[in-house]
Amino acid sequence: MSNSAPPPSLGFSVGITGHRADRIVDKPAVRARVDEVLKTIQQAMDHITTGHLFQAGRHPLRMVSAIAEGADRMAAEAALDLGETLEVVLPFPIPEYERDFETAESRAEFHDLLGRASALLVLDGNDEDRPRSYEAAGMTLLDNCDLLIAIWDGGPGRGRGGTREIIGQAARRAMPVVVIPPDGASITVHGSIHGEPMRFMDLPTHSLDILPDIVASLLGTYGDAKEEAEWRKLAEMPPNPLIHEAYPLLLKLAGVRPWFRRKSAGGGAWEDPPAKGALAEAFHWWDDAAIRAAQAFRSAVIVNFSLAAMAVVLAASGVLGGHYKWLFVVAEIVTILLLLINAVHAGRMRWQERWLESRQVAELLRVCTMLRSVGIGRGIADPGEGGSNGWYAGAIARSCGMESVDLSHTLIAAEPLIAEVTSQANWNESTSHRMHLAAHRIERFGEVLFAAVLASSVGWLILYFTAEHIATDLKYVLTTITAGLPAVATASYGIRVILDFEGIAGRAHQISLGLNALLKHWEAGPQDSASLQEFARRAADIMLSDVAAWRLLAEGRRLTIPG
Repeated sequence: MSNSAPPPSLGFSVGITGHRADRIVDKPAVRARVDEVLKTIQQAMDHITTGHLFQAGRHPLRMVSAIAEGADRMAAEAALDLGETLEVVLPFPIPEYERDFETAESRAEFHDLLGRASALLVLDGNDEDRPRSYEAAGMTLLDNCDLLIAIWDGGPGRGRGGTREIIGQAARRAMPVVVIPPDGASITVHGSIHGEPMRFMDLPTHSLDILPDIVASLLGTYGDAKEEAEWRKLAEMPPNPLIHEAYPLLLKLAGVRPWFRRKSAGGGAWEDPPAKGALAEAFHWWDDAAIRAAQAFRSAVIVNFSLAAMAVVLAASGVLGGHYKWLFVVAEIVTILLLLINAVHAGRMRWQERWLESRQVAELLRVCTMLRSVGIGRGIADPGEGGSNGWYAGAIARSCGMESVDLSHTLIAAEPLIAEVTSQANWNESTSHRMHLAAHRIERFGEVLFAAVLASSVGWLILYFTAEHIATDLKYVLTTITAGLPAVATASYGIRVILDFEGIAGRAHQISLGLNALLKHWEAGPQDSASLQEFARRAADIMLSDVAAWRLLAEGRRLTIPG
């Protein structure tokens, strides 16, 4: 695996909506305007490709179209003629959709474009409610593009799934809309560089000159030069030295992890998503980075508390050293120095920050994989307030083409997603059990040590009143026990609190309950493509809200010097 995170390719997808052929007044003029828009986007992408954080080289623009007669096919042909790629969204299976095309020539043109497409997404539209099916196709098209071209006369909507409705939905998603009238007389860009969701009629309007800036803002690199440098440091794979095995060793000692098993590259924490290509590569890299950084931070906590307890034990044991007390003092000094070195090194390496950031990126990519498997290609692009994690996840999402999925066979299409959500539910339930058990056993360990101190003290008192000479001989031993064992117990308590075993167990249990409830709802409810996409969105919400809550709590439990 590479030492650096896979850089995203530069990807951009354009959707098309508009009138049928009989309402396009000047086809050559409209086609010229579409070419002009696509070339402007190409030039903007070529400029962004130079340097920065993307892979070098020219990357294709993607046109997302339902290839209906008229605007859809015109834009599809324009993209293909410019050497770009075509991705197709169909509201029905092919035989049903063909009914929209009355002539053999039209059907032949449809199949020609379909054969040149790089991806095909088929929905399970209902012939008895074709407008609703067209609407679903339009919404899915928007789920897979960054900008919308509309060949539109500006008139009111003419039913569900019409051009006006698709344009309105794009505006509510803060998606820029480029409007070309049916006579090809002009090009108007509706939107802004920093788009906000609003009604289409309220969008600011501009000439084509603003389009490169809008494309740059949608794709752009992350932050300024300083922020970019910070991102590059984060995107380096953490080392994995032997000292980082302290956390796995603790789990083994607690009896919640086997002593001997084949170690996977990812450490076995999160199950791998069913994905291929750039998205899977990025997920695996960040998942491994998160596991390594988490293990490093947790091990540093364990080492620090263990060294602190050892320093107290050595100080208490010094009374038994006699002429060799100096050895215990030297050992205590070395232990304290090791503690300080470990704390300073962990702080400089920013293990906790790298763990939190890497895990968030990995989970954003996991959710992106889940959504894309049911035809939602832009579900997590730049989530929340963005930042480096949102920027990277959005860039990776844009760099990957739309997946070919046949949602007309919904149950078959749902299998990978259902398997992934089931796996996540099972993993979280298993983690909940293991972390609860680890917390319980570490707590019992501390209680046993305090019980041993109490028993030693009571035993010594009994000896003091029954065999004083023996009690006198054992007084330094008692001092070592009553000073050393509480230090070890306190260290175990600190480890349990900072590593938040119980909190992890509780959150994992709650997410397992949420995902299992969602699975039951899917099994009981209608199992069509719309329900499947809603299932995917709700599963994504559950998983990402859990990540956000976990991160907020984990940030408050930093590595400190015990004392």
